[in-house]
Amino acid sequence: MVHRRFILLAAMVSVLAAAGCGRNEPAVTQNRPAPAPAKPKPQPAIPLPEPKLEREQLIFTALRAMSAVALGRDDSAAQKQLKGREFELRLRFGCPGVPAAKARSWSYDEKQHALRAHFDADLSAESVPSSDLLLRGYEGVVGFTIARPLLLSPGCPTPEFAAVSATEPTIAVAQLFTSQESRVQRPEKAYDLTKVIADSEKPTQGLDLVISGRFHELSDGRVVHCAANDGPPACILAAKLDRVAIENPVTGTVLGEWSQW
Repeated sequence: MVHRRFILLAAMVSVLAAAGCGRNEPAVTQNRPAPAPAKPKPQPAIPLPEPKLEREQLIFTALRAMSAVALGRDDSAAQKQLKGREFELRLRFGCPGVPAAKARSWSYDEKQHALRAHFDADLSAESVPSSDLLLRGYEGVVGFTIARPLLLSPGCPTPEFAAVSATEPTIAVAQLFTSQESRVQRPEKAYDLTKVIADSEKPTQGLDLVISGRFHELSDGRVVHCAANDGPPACILAAKLDRVAIENPVTGTVLGEWSQW
């Protein structure tokens, strides 16, 4: 009886010892490389708005169209890229040492500290070249010619260049109107400003008239219209104008703005 108990006890000890060995035995692991992190999916690029065309680009645009017309070439495909493009044109006026035209002038009253400026939209139906058929289907136009288009940047010329009278082409930004379009929402033909400023804010390099808008094709599908004239050729860049402002180009101060259309 004792012998049987001894055998049973020995068997139980063996089983427990085997179980203990199994628990203490370290697990066998394999040296597997860590999985590569998942690559993020490329996000679609957000289209950025095209920069506004400025004075230099507008002048070159007109000159290219003028060259195409003079050479008898069709540039309608190139002009389609202009439709809807935003622009900002700066026209400097009232420069020191340069005789001021009445249509584009400013003065400063030192007693009242009042700055007065006047700027005419000088392109009218009468000044459109007679050889150009722009006004077919249009009853009116408001436009601004670029004085001294050989200056690619807005600024005051030196006295030597200001005195030079050169034959230059006529380049203008203009909005034409049909009889169906509202007369109330049309750009004004003259811009007058009276503003009280400090003596230290008196303009020293003239003023800038800033015209903003988008190019707009006319009934023939073109944006730029060039034609021969009695003198130099003329080009009109057709647009929808949405803002006109007068700024001090030295300080960047907006002295007045019109955007009611």
